[in-house]
Amino acid sequence: MKKLKKIIFGILAGLGALFVLILIIPTDDEGTDSQEVYEESKSVATPFANATAVSVGTNAKNATIMIYMNGSDLESEAGEATRDISEMIDSGIGDNINVIIQTMGTKEWQDYGIASDRAQTYKIENGGLTLVRDDLGQLDCTSKNTLSEFIGFCKNNYPADRYLFLFWNHGGGPVYGFGYDEWQPEESSLTIAEMAEAFSEHTDIHFDIVGMDCCIMASMETCYALAPYCKYALLSEDFESGLGWSYAGWMKNFEENTGISTPLLGKYIVDDIISENETSYEGDSACIGLFNLSTSRNLYKVWKEFAYKNEKALLGNNYSKIHRSKGRSKGFWDFWGFDDSDVTLSDYYISDMLALVENIDNESDEAKNLISALKASIAYYGHTSDKNELTGLAVSLPYGDSEFYDQLAEVYGQVGFDSDYINWLGRFVSSDGYDDYYDYGEFEDSWSGWGAYEDDYGCNISGNGSCEYAYDYDSDECYNDSEGDDDWIYDYEEDIWYCYEGDTLYLYDEESDTVFYYDEEEDEIYYYDEEDDEWYIMED
Repeated sequence: MKKLKKIIFGILAGLGALFVLILIIPTDDEGTDSQEVYEESKSVATPFANATAVSVGTNAKNATIMIYMNGSDLESEAGEATRDISEMIDSGIGDNINVIIQTMGTKEWQDYGIASDRAQTYKIENGGLTLVRDDLGQLDCTSKNTLSEFIGFCKNNYPADRYLFLFWNHGGGPVYGFGYDEWQPEESSLTIAEMAEAFSEHTDIHFDIVGMDCCIMASMETCYALAPYCKYALLSEDFESGLGWSYAGWMKNFEENTGISTPLLGKYIVDDIISENETSYEGDSACIGLFNLSTSRNLYKVWKEFAYKNEKALLGNNYSKIHRSKGRSKGFWDFWGFDDSDVTLSDYYISDMLALVENIDNESDEAKNLISALKASIAYYGHTSDKNELTGLAVSLPYGDSEFYDQLAEVYGQVGFDSDYINWLGRFVSSDGYDDYYDYGEFEDSWSGWGAYEDDYGCNISGNGSCEYAYDYDSDECYNDSEGDDDWIYDYEEDIWYCYEGDTLYLYDEESDTVFYYDEEEDEIYYYDEEDDEWYIMED
């Protein structure tokens, strides 16, 4: 497959930058195609008759999106929640996709007649909002019980072929968690441990995506907590602008193609967010990623190995990012004593994982394993064209803050992190370098996105807890132990091999030994015939 891969990438130069994605549906044990037809009947164009049928999605006929919308000061002061509801309605969603919104947490809703003195549940349909429940009282959105009840209501009343869950509000990182509710004490929040507990009460459903339209929740710890309950998480490592997510485009695509593959749907969401921040006067610097949660256990494992090896360096400086707040973080949780104008990522002890590696140690086995695990975790990543130095995923190190550490220890223990790691994090409270903030200037100037790391760190660690890949330090390339393949990631949830090259995502079908990609603009599936050295369209 190495030979085939090199031929493909050589041809790529002539194809240009395509924004493409496809989901390969594998055959079952009996050899019968598990996706019997593509658009009822698809066959392969001659002369390549051995390729199996493929699909750009699933057989799903419907879906339910659960939106846990805590309006908070974002709605009472700026109407941001109802603006996003307007985008959802404008998308035309509602016939094939159930969009269920629970409204809570603000003292004043600006539009649609939504009540402020009580929580309500709405459904988007027929170009508007339909009130579904109005007997909930004033719920606490930072309570695990409120979250669990909402999940249960949606799954029982709107069963579907697939499910997505979306948290809408403020985010405070993996320790403080989600949700400033104007009706609750300012210090109240929903922790990642409480999220996990609520999801664990509904293991009869498994979410395709759990997304958070809120600030700074893209962390190793968040992914670890959510991993048992969903395939992918869609999270921002940075503060979000006031725009938040952009809903109209991807919801329209989802309504029109309910069986769309999860990675492609995630890509649409990421691209829409980045595009709106680039083009709107209200936009700002942004980065957001789609994370493959089947890799989260491995990421935790190799992070610990790297961190323990480099303990002296990590304790010698404060590696929290000094990155200014914007938009949604303004005025958030003043209880913690932050000045609105001076809030930074360092106030939440956010340390970018790749930046740590590149500035402390990128040569050791532990470092290369960590980078490979990060690459496997980040299924898709987008950032604005400004020089945003954040690379996708963060980790929290409690530099000089005993109160933060106490909260961290409680949350991390409940999530399932081992006591040795939690105790080790306690050393950061009294570390000598907690006041000496590290200067990332050189890294920030050089960082140009994950694409720059493809050649050096093409391998990855994947596979629900086992290291499926290894790194060949002599040849400085990655390979699969059994197949000798490099650069390809196996997604255990979707049962596909995929490989990024620029903005193109190629999928490999082991059954037919064939590489495919999907051209969205042409609505055509292409496969590669190695004998002819040509790409062919799969025809009816």
